[in-house]
Amino acid sequence: MSTLWLLPAQVNDTSQGLSAVGATIMTLSVLLVLGLGTFCFWRLLRESAPSVHHHAPLDIDTRDLDE
Repeated sequence: MSTLWLLPAQVNDTSQGLSAVGATIMTLSVLLVLGLGTFCFWRLLRESAPSVHHHAPLDIDTRDLDE
């Protein structure tokens, strides 16, 4: 309740947005994430048939049926 007097100051803020450095870092990080996602999907989907290493082994003991 003691910070309610700060709300009008936040409404009148006239900031101009990102600086050049901030925009550059944001652009590079978005491009890095998109590039990594594209690479992963390309590598996974370029194979004609999924190989064994793309599947979990069937003999995992989850111990959920133990009494």
